[in-house]
Amino acid sequence: MDEHPFLTPKGLRLQLQGRRVDSVVPMPMPVYPSDYVPRRDDDPEVVEPIDPFEFDRGVNQPLINIRPSAKFPNPAVLGDMSLAGHFRSGVVSQTLVKELQAVGRLFIQTSSDAQRELASGSAWISGPSTIVTCAHNVYDFSNRQWSLRLEFHAGYDYYSPAKRPSCRVTSCYIPRSYMDNPATNHDIAICYVDRNIGDLVGSQFEMRSVPDNNFLDRNTVAIVGYPAGSGFDFGKQMRRSVGTYLFGQSAGGDTDFAPAMATDFGGGASGCPWLTKDPDSGETIAIGVTSGHAKLRYLRGEANLQSLVSPFFGAKLFDALADDPMYHDFEI
Repeated sequence: MDEHPFLTPKGLRLQLQGRRVDSVVPMPMPVYPSDYVPRRDDDPEVVEPIDPFEFDRGVNQPLINIRPSAKFPNPAVLGDMSLAGHFRSGVVSQTLVKELQAVGRLFIQTSSDAQRELASGSAWISGPSTIVTCAHNVYDFSNRQWSLRLEFHAGYDYYSPAKRPSCRVTSCYIPRSYMDNPATNHDIAICYVDRNIGDLVGSQFEMRSVPDNNFLDRNTVAIVGYPAGSGFDFGKQMRRSVGTYLFGQSAGGDTDFAPAMATDFGGGASGCPWLTKDPDSGETIAIGVTSGHAKLRYLRGEANLQSLVSPFFGAKLFDALADDPMYHDFEI
């Protein structure tokens, strides 16, 4: 497999020169392993896909399209237990904010009505002039509408008097496949912005592929961003959550098993990076982006399982972005 061009010096120069609108711009994708295998030999046979977010149609029926983690070899028990002991979360300290300042809050205008409150999400700086978030922050699948305007505020802190760098999103790429099916494995957006925000902040988190689901069993992963519920002070400060890897979920067919992590984060966390340390260099890298809640069952009146799910950062996702992207320009 060829390397994606934005990992090369030429790609970096193109990124620094600004966006091109006259042709397809190669995306800043990581190199993925040539021996990438999304399934284990002992995985259960994949059945025909059902609702991608409903895995169990009855209490007495076996779960399908689920890949167990080492911690929970029988993921069916998760629906009947509290996960409070399997994650810890809180406001990021000022010391750690400096290390995580590439993460920021995303303010999203979805309506032409100026009186309507802005939506909120999370994102992070991935290059000199690019940020990463989830696709549903830039495109509303249910209404088939693009967001009108997005502003990114790096290291956002409502209570801090310090002025922090911000920028506007000028354009974005999402997998074209997301337009047909907003499944978790396609919920990612690479966005170009109007300033070299990476240089201004002096920090960025490179996207890296995950060799297999077992990586998440072996490594500590932190979800960092701005959950905006009332229990999180409406997203006024950066928060960090470290939790247990619970299971992988798949929409069936040949899709990968998107990982689910235990956390109490909710709305506003969409677009949070999943961060870990590179085992070789020790640098902080992004190996996931928050898509939404992960649930074993959707039953009337059921509370959310305390977990979030991300697209699987691997060859299929990055090929979908590089080979068949949907490009959109935003009005500035």
